Amino acid sequence: MIKNITLSLFILFCASTYGQRLSLSTESDSAIYYYYEGWRQVMDEGDYTASEKAFRKMMTYDKTFLVGLSQLGRITRDLTERLAIETKLEKRKSEISGDEKLLLNNYLELVKLTNLRETDPEEAKVKVKSIFNTAEKNLQVIVHKYPDEIYYRAEYIEVLHNNYGPTRALDSLYTLLTKKQQNESFLVGYTASLEAEAGHFENASRKANELSTKFAGKNSPKPFVVYADVYFKMKKFEDAQKNVQAALKLDPGNIDAQRLEKKITEQLK
Repeated sequence: MIKNITLSLFILFCASTYGQRLSLSTESDSAIYYYYEGWRQVMDEGDYTASEKAFRKMMTYDKTFLVGLSQLGRITRDLTERLAIETKLEKRKSEISGDEKLLLNNYLELVKLTNLRETDPEEAKVKVKSIFNTAEKNLQVIVHKYPDEIYYRAEYIEVLHNNYGPTRALDSLYTLLTKKQQNESFLVGYTASLEAEAGHFENASRKANELSTKFAGKNSPKPFVVYADVYFKMKKFEDAQKNVQAALKLDPGNIDAQRLEKKITEQLK
């Protein structure tokens, strides 16, 4: 009973905090709770391990929740599991309609891309542009129709970055997102990375410091990953390595930190 009350209060909190959400095809309050908890862990805390646990917990409450399953497909490092998820989503995607279908199609394509990068890297290079162009079109509808869906808005900025580079992404971030949304921890960190890539190192350092202040007293990998990325782009590879190792110590499954570690290692050879 207490747990049900807690979940209900969480959903009411989400409704009051974020306004109208895109309707998702599950009747399970618990599935919805762990869906957003998975997002919160990976975006707010930068904790991929905790995020994967939340998405797996989500699926125990509703195995038919396809958008939720797509998130598990995006975060799991198990290729066999991802391929099975891709097959299931492809087979059942016609069950979803409306704006939710745009979201599902977007995430299904990203799961496919992740699988291709392991099974056929050359084919992945061929398809990546069309996949991200489609992602831009799909997310553009969602972010304008549901302006309070902050996680989808953040992903839209990432897609713009991939398609057009840091300057265009920063422009949309500063104009499309509200000041409150820009102050969300994951967007502060992403802004730092974009500013660094654009060569605005003073702005990048200021944003990285701002993020670090937000996480004062917390053992989170997020600020370490952001510092590592900023230092990497400033070509301060030893400082980048120290921070990425600190992040991996807190979350060995952190995908962003793992990718950065490879880049840093290559530069230090």
